[in-house]
Amino acid sequence: MKNKFLVKGGIFLFSSILIISCGPSEIDVDVEDPVGDTTEVIQNIDNDLPSIEYSVPTPNELFEIIKEEGGELKIELINPLENEENYIDLKSKALNFGVYSADLGYMSCFDNSIEFLKYTKVVERLGDELGISEVFDEELMERIENNEGDNDSLFIISNDTYYDSYQYLEENEKGTELALIISGGFIESLYIVSNLVDSYSENTGIVDKIGDQKLVLENILDFCMTYMEDPSVSEIMDDLFSLSEVFEKNMEFVEGESEIKTDGDVVTLSGGGYFKMTEKAFNAVKEKVTEIRTKITQK
Repeated sequence: MKNKFLVKGGIFLFSSILIISCGPSEIDVDVEDPVGDTTEVIQNIDNDLPSIEYSVPTPNELFEIIKEEGGELKIELINPLENEENYIDLKSKALNFGVYSADLGYMSCFDNSIEFLKYTKVVERLGDELGISEVFDEELMERIENNEGDNDSLFIISNDTYYDSYQYLEENEKGTELALIISGGFIESLYIVSNLVDSYSENTGIVDKIGDQKLVLENILDFCMTYMEDPSVSEIMDDLFSLSEVFEKNMEFVEGESEIKTDGDVVTLSGGGYFKMTEKAFNAVKEKVTEIRTKITQK
């Protein structure tokens, strides 16, 4: 199954490579700085329009960046284990599989392995109910137990588990579940990061990274569009669209000059301005994502 959706300067959550497949050949394109100055690469290809495959998004990548910017662990921000019993339908299970997966990435990134195994068990149970039990085999659980206390290893394991789950769902054409998991993981990640900042401060790394998620969100919506006929997906898309509108209405667009470069058959367009987080935008995004996250986790 190949998912086709627009490239708007950033890909899915936080990955930086996309592959454009054109018949027997492949072209690797690096996409850097998902907000900053927008860069678009246009290539003349004689074949039919290529399909686009995105490298797997993981919440861990954002948390790793946030850690470098001075973020910290606030264990009260993660979804409590006892909420699991409230998730009884496919929509809530898939959304909160994404939520708990993001929590795993957050805990492992910020050196908290105490609850890691417990949260892995929750993700395993939800995964089993979503039909991806193959991902959580005996080898995975042994890796976790053998690396308890080794936060670097647990971070890698949580990242691998998210990737394997994504890959399994994609290969088995479980697009609805995949769209919901990605949405839940995105909302939880943005919720945690937004709530690591008590008050707005201009030109700070974490606030800037929150602004970056505007384009990430647009790409998630493009992906979910493929499965919007399913009521569960269309419902979460309504929430994601409302969040997108908050970004759009409150962020400040800074004008910039565009530049066009030609290298053989490749035309590169860069510049053109960028969106900047303001105090109004930060507060509005934080409020909206908290509202959506509460709706997802308190079901």
